[in-house]
Amino acid sequence: MVETFQSHYVSLHVRISNNAALRLYRDTLGFENDKIEAKYYADGEDAYSMRLDLSSVREELREAEGADQDEGEAVGDEGKQAAEELAKQEEVKEKLRKVRIGRGLGVGELVERDESAKA
Repeated sequence: MVETFQSHYVSLHVRISNNAALRLYRDTLGFENDKIEAKYYADGEDAYSMRLDLSSVREELREAEGADQDEGEAVGDEGKQAAEELAKQEEVKEKLRKVRIGRGLGVGELVERDESAKA
């Protein structure tokens, strides 16, 4: 939500009688009770208006972006290993071969039969 929509918070409504949902949102996911909406549902039941502040998530994303930046190519033994792995990958690409699938094998003319109706 933060990355895609630049959201600052998430809000939702939960029936007061729905204890399982209340525990999930409040205890597990960290939502807080914002207020009680009187007669929110069509049957007259009240609802908790719950809200989750996303500012902490936004800060975590900013920290993660800075920590994951690559500083350049590998050096020393690590650089040699990367070059060896690249050479192995190129060898594997050379070993691949083309195979025919689908209509080239006559699969297009197969017909599905329902044999359960004949019984």
